[in-house]
Amino acid sequence: MVVNVRIRKNQLKDCKSNYYLDFYPPIFNRKTGKRTRYEYTKIWVYDDYQSETVYYTDSNGKKQSKIEILIDKKGQPKKKTLTIEQKHHNREAERMITIYQSQRLQELSKFELLSEEQVKAEELAQNKRQSFTEYFKNIAENSTSCSSSWNASFKYFEKFYGTVFFFEINKQLIEDFKKKLLSARQLKSTGLMLSNNSASSYFVRFLQCLENAYFDNFLSENLKERTDGIKEIETVKEFLTLSECRKLFKTYYPNDDIVTYCKFSLLTGLRFSDIFELKWIQVSVSESGKTYINFNARKTKSLQNHPISEEAVQLMGERKNRFEYVFNRIQYHSLNNKIREWLSLAGIDKDITFHSFRSSYAVAQMEAGEDLYLISKLLGHKSINSTQIYAKISDKRKERTTENFKIEE
Repeated sequence: MVVNVRIRKNQLKDCKSNYYLDFYPPIFNRKTGKRTRYEYTKIWVYDDYQSETVYYTDSNGKKQSKIEILIDKKGQPKKKTLTIEQKHHNREAERMITIYQSQRLQELSKFELLSEEQVKAEELAQNKRQSFTEYFKNIAENSTSCSSSWNASFKYFEKFYGTVFFFEINKQLIEDFKKKLLSARQLKSTGLMLSNNSASSYFVRFLQCLENAYFDNFLSENLKERTDGIKEIETVKEFLTLSECRKLFKTYYPNDDIVTYCKFSLLTGLRFSDIFELKWIQVSVSESGKTYINFNARKTKSLQNHPISEEAVQLMGERKNRFEYVFNRIQYHSLNNKIREWLSLAGIDKDITFHSFRSSYAVAQMEAGEDLYLISKLLGHKSINSTQIYAKISDKRKERTTENFKIEE
């Protein structure tokens, strides 16, 4: 199939435009590993018309900018006189982009003469010279689920190896990365070791990246299929019973914001990041009078339409401007230490973190008899497997009731 390559321009600030190539049909992009219609260059020219940068606020309340061409009384773009140096620069830029267009046409024509297998082999040979590190980074940054796990996996890989090319990827490097993860320290708190289950999660993302690279023709074999993952260790999530929660909230603590965050998490099951980012525009009331919060979960990137109780509504206080945050700003880095201080004041001897209030919400819903699938949706889990852990916690509490009394002494 013949590929057409056209030269086009994209407006920049300061009355400049840069050239890019427009391919039809789309071609294989060696950097991203995907089909694309556009290839941008660093070749630019001075515009012979006037333009300006216009700033505006979009529907989400974020400041944006765009380039607008100035129009004269006749409805035509306002002309701008270029200097001799600017005209010379433009002629040289036009010559460069024309040469580059010709080069790309020749490269694409070469592929047309080859069979499908030969094209794939040629692409693979070229792709193996590309940076795996950049490919991994691109996938991590554009992940739509488990984004924190993807980004952590990439950061560890970059920390351990720096720039690695596809031709350097082999079984030895994969096993070495697994070994390094199992003995690594946390990125944010170097005094603490990375947990086995976190290492397992990060290694899974790495293997998924290798599988993507194979399907995108950057690797000649699917290395994921012959690599064993890191086996997860079953853990028990710490939580507070409802009676312990009531005892805690009856205990005075001088920081009202921390108390409010903890209560709201217990009543809704929301993560800290989603409470922290919650704005009034995301709070709505249904026709039946029930309050909902609509948001994209920061961790999973999933859209949630979450009903909340009247008690949770009261915690939000008086409604403000729709783009204002619902809750006051607090720092997360010292939050868990303050929660432990509060627990000590309440006489509760448990290793509780802020996330434990989310776990407590799930266990309370489970013990109230709610359906596991429904709880999974309320928690925003993409897989019901993530919710199963709370069912196990609930079962263990049920098992303990068998020893509460005996007939024979």
